[in-house]
Amino acid sequence: MRAWAWMMGGLLVWTIHFLGMYTLASLADVVATADDPVWRAAGLAFSALCVLASAVLLALAARRLRRTGDEGWGFPDQLAALGAGLALVAIVWQSLPTVIGY
Repeated sequence: MRAWAWMMGGLLVWTIHFLGMYTLASLADVVATADDPVWRAAGLAFSALCVLASAVLLALAARRLRRTGDEGWGFPDQLAALGAGLALVAIVWQSLPTVIGY
């Protein structure tokens, strides 16, 4: 179970980001307008936290891959790095509407 959590860590961060941003946008639409600066700042802060978590996971996976050095033995670390990199790009992409104010 621990290996699966390591390999899917980036994708879990991406899922948490997606659900968190959806929740924030829904609350902002009910309480105020969705483009209210306070709600946008909360969304950007949450996105920055998720980007930081993905970057840390990517750095840890890259460090473990460099330490292993053998091809084929670092598959869990390769998958962790791939998932964290994908999550990093996806979180930035999903945060762009909040940044540009759409």
